[in-house]
Amino acid sequence: MKTYHFFPVFLVLVASYVGLHFYAARWLVKNFALGHTAHYWLRLALLAAAFLSPFTMFLKRYHHGPLLETLYTAGFAWMGIILIAALVFACSDLAALGLRRAAWLQPRLLAHAALALIAVITAWGVYGGQKVPDIKEIAVPVKNLPPALEGFKIAQISDMHVNSGLKLRRYSGIVDRINSVNPDLVLVTGDLIDPGIPSPEKLGELTGKINSRLGFFGVLGNHDYYYGLDKSMACYKAFGIKLLKNETYELKDLRLIGLGDIHTEHLTQADVTGLLEKHKDGKFTVLMTHQPLYYPAIAATGDYLVFSGHTHKGQIFPFTIFTRLFYKYFYGLYRINNSAFYVTSGSGTWGPPLRWFAAAEIPVITLTAAK
Repeated sequence: MKTYHFFPVFLVLVASYVGLHFYAARWLVKNFALGHTAHYWLRLALLAAAFLSPFTMFLKRYHHGPLLETLYTAGFAWMGIILIAALVFACSDLAALGLRRAAWLQPRLLAHAALALIAVITAWGVYGGQKVPDIKEIAVPVKNLPPALEGFKIAQISDMHVNSGLKLRRYSGIVDRINSVNPDLVLVTGDLIDPGIPSPEKLGELTGKINSRLGFFGVLGNHDYYYGLDKSMACYKAFGIKLLKNETYELKDLRLIGLGDIHTEHLTQADVTGLLEKHKDGKFTVLMTHQPLYYPAIAATGDYLVFSGHTHKGQIFPFTIFTRLFYKYFYGLYRINNSAFYVTSGSGTWGPPLRWFAAAEIPVITLTAAK
């Protein structure tokens, strides 16, 4: 069984996150000529802010309420704001370095412009994170498509991370958008639930309003496991979602296969291809896997239409760059041999309730016979 060493990566991420706050303090002191006392209190305040987000993540698992929801929203939002601020501060430092010989450049003016830009980007990101995502229609030509599946519509929901009343309201809009396209099949590719969800019953009520001719099927994402495997599986069942965990489901003209979360269950490439090899009979097959991994090996075993999520398309730039480094199949439609793979940016947000240069979406794939 393959072992995944996440702890060193986690330590690097924590150190980098805390480091952003010290960098921000240094930038503000340098550009606004703050004194020693102000510098001390600023560093202390930013260090406290650095621990606000992880503290709210922990507290949210156990306590809920209107006032606490405000605290949680602020804590999660700060994660995105400090990332945006550090990016803008770094760009302003590079601009100042490149223009240091320009007589007209006033450092204080550049610093004020940087703060204004942070405010604009943050507002832009909040809008992107809170608006109900648009339907993204994609036509996928399929070789040897059964005639009965011509024009077949599959809607995908992924990475909603529902853990607040705010996200429940947004999910209600997503339900309406999905129903407007009359899908034949609806798939959820993981991370529907996040630890700290205040009202699973309300989420189930909304999910029950989704209209799908052939039903609603899903797989687990890593955050569903964080919430608790037994609790998540019970929720999916109560919501009317047929959960496939390393198993298959036969419909009249197609087969569905769903994988557990690859990293969380430590599924190897051999585990995945071994499951697929058991069902090589030529029937049109749709595969759901939360994380976009092992794609070439999957395509080598047969012809599939594969749905994944997890990457969020980075959610907030420049995480887009780092996410692309970890996941070769990062976002969009990929073709390998006769298989098609779609990796969605997701319909929701994790952590910061912001999206910037990584719009959320509701993919609706329409099957057509390949010419």
